[in-house]
Amino acid sequence: MKFYIVLTLFLLSNTIMGQNFHTEFEYDNKTNNGITIKNSYPKGGQRYTTTNGKEYVYVTFWTCITNKASSNLELEINFSTNSFVIPSEPNINFNLFLPNDEMILEKEKLPNYGLDIISFLDENIDKPSKLKTVIEPNSSYLFYSVVISNQGVNGTIRAGFELQKEELIYKINSHEINCGKIIIK
Repeated sequence: MKFYIVLTLFLLSNTIMGQNFHTEFEYDNKTNNGITIKNSYPKGGQRYTTTNGKEYVYVTFWTCITNKASSNLELEINFSTNSFVIPSEPNINFNLFLPNDEMILEKEKLPNYGLDIISFLDENIDKPSKLKTVIEPNSSYLFYSVVISNQGVNGTIRAGFELQKEELIYKINSHEINCGKIIIK
């Protein structure tokens, strides 16, 4: 009996350790055929203090959007400067950011996935975040997203992008935010 328990735990740990992303969505419908979106687990949970002394807690994520279609994809994302709350944490204000640095998988093991989050937030804490790029056929684009809040949460933050037709949705613990679009050109 102990052997089966140990074997099961071993297999589960290998499965969990082998997967380096939290969610994966493969779209094969008429509107989004050939698009795959992978979203990472969070890294961070550390404190950031602005130059005027305001404190935040942040987590960093990465997303990979792959274009398996024969046409270019136009990716457009906009995060406003407005804070918002999510139903699971109604007393916490959240903000979203899109650093301009492109993520590479070689940075996956680094703290904050290799993103210099402090420098980014120092320069962009009060600015809206935008991303607009073209993803060519048979290629991928990896980028960061950062979630900050005015205090820590009870539990874990999970976040990532999904498609609903051409509309891009950012989900934070099941709370959906319309934030952009992906259009096949």
